[in-house]
Amino acid sequence: MYNILSDKDFFELYIKSADITYNNGDEEIIFIKDANFKFSYLSPGYLKGFQAGGTISEEKILGLVNTVYPKGSIQALVEEVALKQDMEIKSSLKPAKFLYIDIYNRIGLIRKRPIINPATNNFVGIIGNVSPLLLPNILDMLYKMNGIRLGLANSECVEPLQHDLTPRQHVILFLYLNRYSATDISSILTTLGQKISAGRVNNHLENLKYIFAAKTKEQLIEKAISLKYHLFIPRQLLQIGSFPLEDEVLISEQ
Repeated sequence: MYNILSDKDFFELYIKSADITYNNGDEEIIFIKDANFKFSYLSPGYLKGFQAGGTISEEKILGLVNTVYPKGSIQALVEEVALKQDMEIKSSLKPAKFLYIDIYNRIGLIRKRPIINPATNNFVGIIGNVSPLLLPNILDMLYKMNGIRLGLANSECVEPLQHDLTPRQHVILFLYLNRYSATDISSILTTLGQKISAGRVNNHLENLKYIFAAKTKEQLIEKAISLKYHLFIPRQLLQIGSFPLEDEVLISEQ
């Protein structure tokens, strides 16, 4: 059936098929763009985010996501980057993954792949899947995987903190939870234009021990992870936009 359809008819059938596939209560966030990179389909999971405050028609939401923003605005800059990425997918006809950071403090993983009409081999659009970016704690995962009941795998949620962290403390704690030393953190932040000495980093870590009521730095890590601080990436470290994601976790042969 597909091998006799024109590009227009194939794309329309593709959207109808998507409507059947994703209209069964799934929360998957799916979008489809046409050959001109205009949004043509949004899954129920995608629409749900717009309809949280009330009922909005799919047609109106499609109009919103296809809005042309004023030149120079953050939204316009983000859309410009997304357009360049879409054009690369069209020219290469290969799927790609991107890290997306929006203005609402959310980080998503977007997988895009080209839609090709098998009858003509022509590019007719792009289908994208948006999912949350997950950051598991590797040490915790390894402990649990090997049945070890100590340290991070056995830590219980502690009482909420009595003091809020400063932006600088949050940045240093996040990097420390990812096992960077004080010297590493100093180097990383200096490279990012946030110059700080290793000694000053250690001073912040001592203050963090006090805030978390931790006697050791290892206890600081356990308490911070039990409060999910390893899942919150400080806004200071991020830039709004969409960025190619090529890293893939592999298992070594050794």
